[in-house]
Amino acid sequence: MKIQNKKTCIAVLILVTIEQVIKIVINNNFLHKKFPILPPLLYFDPMFNRDYSWFNSMLQLGIGKWIHISIVAIMSTLIYLFYKYLNKQFGTNKFINIMYAFVFSGAMCSLIDKIFWNGSLDYILVNGFFTFDLKDVYINIFNVFIGLLILSVLLNYPLKNKVLNQIDDNIVKDFTKYILRKS
Repeated sequence: MKIQNKKTCIAVLILVTIEQVIKIVINNNFLHKKFPILPPLLYFDPMFNRDYSWFNSMLQLGIGKWIHISIVAIMSTLIYLFYKYLNKQFGTNKFINIMYAFVFSGAMCSLIDKIFWNGSLDYILVNGFFTFDLKDVYINIFNVFIGLLILSVLLNYPLKNKVLNQIDDNIVKDFTKYILRKS
């Protein structure tokens, strides 16, 4: 898979490396440590989530490792193809590259977690709620970008970004045609 922008490729590699190095250090040195970060809300409290996903864990669905790996692999491929499609349709764009770097890094970290860690080594506890890791932060940064984009469309805010102004209601249909032509 050739990524359209070398800076974006490097950003993805850096983000994935940072996340994995943190997990290796925690696993080797701090796995059984717990300490406050911002008490009483945030704590460092590492734990392995062997349920493979937040939904599977929260709803106790019992969905196995290989189904999760397949889902993440398919989603990662679709993310890559959509990024490639956007670059072909609109040219390289800094906003799209940043969004892609975060969501694809999160997807790659998720795949690595499932394959090599047999789950996710989560380490930041939001007291009384859930434990998360840097991969989850990457995905949520992407979600914030999407939320801001949707909000700007709903509020009819004039986007200064030419590429985002060109994206219309037919993008899903056009993307589907793009994928089918590639097959």
